[in-house]
Order: sequence, then structure tokens, then C-alpha cells
Amino acid sequence: MRCLECFFENRPGARRCRGCGATLPIDRDPALSETFAGQSTHHRGGFFSFGTLITPTVIQVAYFIGAAVITLASLLTVGLVLMGIAPEYTDKNRDALLFGGLTLLGIGNILWRVLCELLMLVFRIYESLMDLDDKARALIGLMVTERERKELVLTRGQSESS
Repeated sequence: MRCLECFFENRPGARRCRGCGATLPIDRDPALSETFAGQSTHHRGGFFSFGTLITPTVIQVAYFIGAAVITLASLLTVGLVLMGIAPEYTDKNRDALLFGGLTLLGIGNILWRVLCELLMLVFRIYESLMDLDDKARALIGLMVTERERKELVLTRGQSESS
């Protein structure tokens, strides 16, 4: 019986793979084998085994904090210019500070969002690759199961004809 994790060829009736230690399907019934092959083969653990990625959550939290800081800084800049506080800065560069604050409000938040989305894209690609790997392993498991069933039918047919 071939392991769905590492594809090691184990002895018939084995419960665990000798190559990687994964649990093998016990019943030779095709329905059970197909069910087992359709399950996720990646045993993604929890927090301490790095199976659960926390970085996407950290990026989302950092996005909200960053967006709040950018918005507050731009509104503070615009407010200081319009109220005339700190005239030594606002008298000379009033228009530039006003334009800078409004630009930071619009473009700053958009650029921050794009940066965070690019970082998240890396993790989405990883998740998609893991899903594709699960599906490929399941398909290979079904193909192996189908081949074993055909071999079983052929050996039964040969033994019955003898």
C-alpha cells in the first residue's frame, strides 16, 4: 500500500507508513479509500509548530493602526494649517502644508493599503499552493487506489481461471 504523504510503498495491511509515520487507510473498500484520499494530507499544527500562520493577522492589525496614524497625521496637518497654529511654519508654507496634508490623507492611505495587500498576497499564494498540494496528493491517492483495485481484479481473475 502506497502512503499518500510520502508515496513510500508499505506492506499490505500496514497501519502506519514506514517512510514518514503517517496513518494509512485500513479498509480496502474503495469508498473509504476515496474518502481518506480526499482529506487534507497536510497536518498543519498549531501556533508552536508554525502550522498556523499569525503574520497575516499581524499585517491586518498593522494596517488598521497605520491607516489610523496616517489619517490622524494628515487631519492634524490640515487642521493646524487652517487654524493658523504655529504661524512660523504655516505663514511661509501654508499652501504646501495644506496640499501635503490632503495628499497624505488620500494617497498615503492608498499606498499603505497597497503595501499591506502585497504582503498578504505572499501568504495567499502559500495557502493556494497548500490547497493544490492537498488536491494533487488526493488525486494521486485515488489513482494509486484505482491501480491497486485493477491489480486485485487481475490477480483474482488469474487465480479463478487456474
